[in-house]
Amino acid sequence: MDRASLLREARKAAALTQTEVARRAATAQSAVAAYESGERLPGFATLDRLLSACDHDLVLVARPRTRPGVASLAELAEVIHADLAASREGHALRQLVGFTDGFRASSRPGRLALTGAEPPSTGDRRFDAALAGLAEFCAADAGLPVPSWVNAPGRFVEPFWFVARGPAFHAYVLARTPAALLRHGVLMAREVFDRA
Repeated sequence: MDRASLLREARKAAALTQTEVARRAATAQSAVAAYESGERLPGFATLDRLLSACDHDLVLVARPRTRPGVASLAELAEVIHADLAASREGHALRQLVGFTDGFRASSRPGRLALTGAEPPSTGDRRFDAALAGLAEFCAADAGLPVPSWVNAPGRFVEPFWFVARGPAFHAYVLARTPAALLRHGVLMAREVFDRA
C-alpha cells in the first residue's frame, strides 16, 4: 500500500477528520490533505507521526529475499506431515524435491532463512532425515554453513531409504546420491534436484 492510501485508511479506521488528525499531529489540515492525495510524500518520521495521530503504529519489516511462494524447511515439514497423514506420500516427495528450485532462486540471506530453523517432525523418520539431508545438500551446494540441527539424532534413518521404488535402480541411485543425503540415509539421485 502506498503512503497516501496508508494514511487515508488509518484516518478512516480511526473515524477522524483531516482537521482532527492535523490537530493531533501538530500540523496543518492542508498538509494532511496533501499527504493523503499523494501530492506530497511524507518521510518516515512524518508518516509515523501522522499514523500515531490516528492511533496506528508504523512497523517496518526487513525480510530476506526469497523466491515468492517458497516455504522454509520448517514450513515444508508441516506440509509434509499433513500430506503423510492424508496418505499423499507422492505429493510430500514432490514438495521435498521442489524445495531446491525455490532455494536456488533466493538470495543468500533468503537461503539461510529457508534452512536455518529446525523443522518440526513430520511424523516419519524418513522424511525427517530427508529434510536434514536436503538442508545439508543445499547449504553445501550454495557454499553456505550447514545448520547445526541437521546433526540431531532424529535426522538419520536406518536402513537406508531408497526413494526410488524399483530395486533395479538401487545401484544407480546409490552411485548418484549426493554425500549429504547419503550421510542421512536417504538415497535420491542428484539429478532429481537439478531440474531446469
